[in-house]
Amino acid sequence: MRILIEDVTAVTMCEETPVMEHAYLLIEGNRIGYIGFEKPDTDADRIIDGTGLVVMPGLINTHTHTAMTLLRSYADDMNLQDWLFEKIFPFEDTLTPEMVYEGSVRGIQEMLATGTTCFHDMYFFQEETARAAEELGIRGVLNEGITDPVLDKKLEKTKTLLELVKQGSGRLKVGISPHAVYTCSEETLKTCATFAKEHHLPIHTHLSETVTENEDCMKAHGMSPTAWMEACGLFDVPCVAAHCVWLSNEDREILSRHGVSVSHNPVSNLKLASGVAQIPELVQAGVQVALGSDGASSNNHLDLFEEVKLTGILHKGINLDPTLLPAWEVLKMATINGAKALGYEDLGQLKEGYLADMILLDFAKPHLTPNHNTISNLVYAVHGSDVVYTIVDGKIVYQKS
Repeated sequence: MRILIEDVTAVTMCEETPVMEHAYLLIEGNRIGYIGFEKPDTDADRIIDGTGLVVMPGLINTHTHTAMTLLRSYADDMNLQDWLFEKIFPFEDTLTPEMVYEGSVRGIQEMLATGTTCFHDMYFFQEETARAAEELGIRGVLNEGITDPVLDKKLEKTKTLLELVKQGSGRLKVGISPHAVYTCSEETLKTCATFAKEHHLPIHTHLSETVTENEDCMKAHGMSPTAWMEACGLFDVPCVAAHCVWLSNEDREILSRHGVSVSHNPVSNLKLASGVAQIPELVQAGVQVALGSDGASSNNHLDLFEEVKLTGILHKGINLDPTLLPAWEVLKMATINGAKALGYEDLGQLKEGYLADMILLDFAKPHLTPNHNTISNLVYAVHGSDVVYTIVDGKIVYQKS
């Protein structure tokens, strides 16, 4: 199928041509066939009038628990340890595969409607999240969450998930997710690292989310969670570490040396009062930073544009420096950095030959006019509700009515 977008403002996320006014973009199959200023001489199955619209790569949510839409507003105004062990874990013990499917459908629908085209999931019954993802057309990397004492069972489920995904559309990939240092023993962490190496899988984990996590790890192992995960081999394969709020200079050096990507989740971290990750320092240390929403139980929604804006202003405010994390760098975190973190080399930019994952936003709305700077408006003014089309793998999977 060919889709032609005419006379649109294209935010390509390419350094050489970041914004193209009055552009044409042609989708051929699941790839971008053309982007430029001349109308391509080709028949299109569908034409989208881009007047007043902005097209950009779809947002990439590098840390979420999609089916936790089932727990939206279930436990609020609590610290993380009490929230997790007194409310969330007991509720999750009652989950069934069908419940996870229903929660995943709602979460994916919310992400597609607010501009997310690819998500990085960590949860239970991931075969049900895969079913929902295939039905709704989103791209994603799925990880069965692993905590003690069910390691063997979860590794078998991961093997089953791998076979299931191989039979699917090609939009889904699989990783492995040891939950955290405080829910996984040394044996579990090391076994997960070995399993990841043997099966060529990336790792997705929580890291240094709270002071309590750090203090308990120091007492138990005499080192920080970052150093402990390094010692257990988790960074010997591609890894995305979520949160990373309480890091030392030595921790940042470890992450940089191993090429670990950090998923910054500012809304969840603030709501649970876990703290504020030192993102400018991470960037300065050479660590690749991407963005995530976390689950709807600690956010309480999956609109990644809120994470974009908060990332753009939070670190300026607490550091009293308005020049930190310019809008362009923040937008890269939500697109090209996220793609690289999840192992995609042909995603996150609007370039010929790249996967056709993109969103179109209505820039004729009052809160987006006048538009003196498209990049700034995307970071500081856009809402997820401004999305009018979401395209994944060359198919329109959401259209605002």
